[in-house]
Amino acid sequence: MKKTLLLFGLLLAPVQSWAQDEDTNTSSKVLRLEDFRLSGPPALALLGIAHASVARPNTPRALIASLVSATGSSGTVPNGYAIETAPYWLTSHPALDLDRYYRATLTDRLRYFTAFSVATARRSARSDSVAPDARVSIAVRTLLMNGRPSTALLAVSDSMRKAQVQYITRYVQWETLRVTAGALASQQRRLERQESLLSTLVTKVLVGPERDLRDSTLRTLARRDSARAAVAVSQSASDQVATLEKQMDGLEERLSNLAESFSERDLEPDGFVLELAAGTRALFSEGEWDRERVDGIGVWVTPMYRLSASHLEVVGVTRYLTRVAEYADDDLLDLGVRAGLDIGKASLSGEWVHRSLMDADTGSSRWAALFDYPLPAKLHLVASFGSDFRRPNGKRPVVATLGINLGLGAVMILPESKAH
Repeated sequence: MKKTLLLFGLLLAPVQSWAQDEDTNTSSKVLRLEDFRLSGPPALALLGIAHASVARPNTPRALIASLVSATGSSGTVPNGYAIETAPYWLTSHPALDLDRYYRATLTDRLRYFTAFSVATARRSARSDSVAPDARVSIAVRTLLMNGRPSTALLAVSDSMRKAQVQYITRYVQWETLRVTAGALASQQRRLERQESLLSTLVTKVLVGPERDLRDSTLRTLARRDSARAAVAVSQSASDQVATLEKQMDGLEERLSNLAESFSERDLEPDGFVLELAAGTRALFSEGEWDRERVDGIGVWVTPMYRLSASHLEVVGVTRYLTRVAEYADDDLLDLGVRAGLDIGKASLSGEWVHRSLMDADTGSSRWAALFDYPLPAKLHLVASFGSDFRRPNGKRPVVATLGINLGLGAVMILPESKAH
């Protein structure tokens, strides 16, 4: 299902319709089920922020370097730090194939898909302190069920395998021929020497009767012919090497495109997927590491069933957060579900979310119908209509939007380079 269903970025020419008896000036952003799910590290969601970048070290050395640079030597909590890492993928696993990846046991799934995240943020300074308070969150997420590879993913995987075999075949040929092709220059110099010697000998034979010169000329002539043959072989090998290099360049580009497509397909498996995440948040007074108190917890349970052959996706989400600032530090429970269907290039979905405030023992719900259609230049035409959560004054605003999703506002993921 298109991830750009979300109208969380900028909209051009938005249209919003409100209930006519709404008498407040409070604006209402268009909340989507995707706002409740985890699109980024759960540690960021616990802080209610989205950093401009998230480090994802993929080697032990990069992980240690990232942690050391974050803690520093000042004894205070850094601002704007975010990291997520999966311990299993800190080392390479070339023997792990697609079938084993998707048919993993529960123990293996916990190894493959468990990731830990940490994020920090600074609040405004208190009136009685120069140093601002800091918040730090630590969270973990994993997949208890990871579905099965879609037909499209299997097709991409098969194409990658065939391209890899073609690349290896051409590489072996290239490696064999490049030795012969590399001798082209020396073979050409050898031929030039034989040609020069032969020319000298022929001249001497023509002006003199010496029999030995005739024998030397015949032997030089044979060596000249041998050198010509060697040059021809080297030249042919050189031409083949150039052709193979062009073919390998084309295969490398194709493999790169297939790998990108593989990653996109892998994010949308078929069957049943169940993600579980949990974390805790702490407040550090004046940003000092030794002045900490627990400031809340969060739990996410996200089941999903997807059937790409039928262009159908059903997503549910349960989110429990404690001490939510925008609800006066009340605890929050969200329960939601969305059903979506792809119609050609367009996507049509409907979703419903119920929100409960635990301490106030009150609740409200919202529903929305969403439409998404891809446009050129990675733009999307998006539209939605529905009823938002009930306001504190008891009103339920009707929200309708129509606009263009520019694709802005995404969190940048910064992978660490492999150590050599």
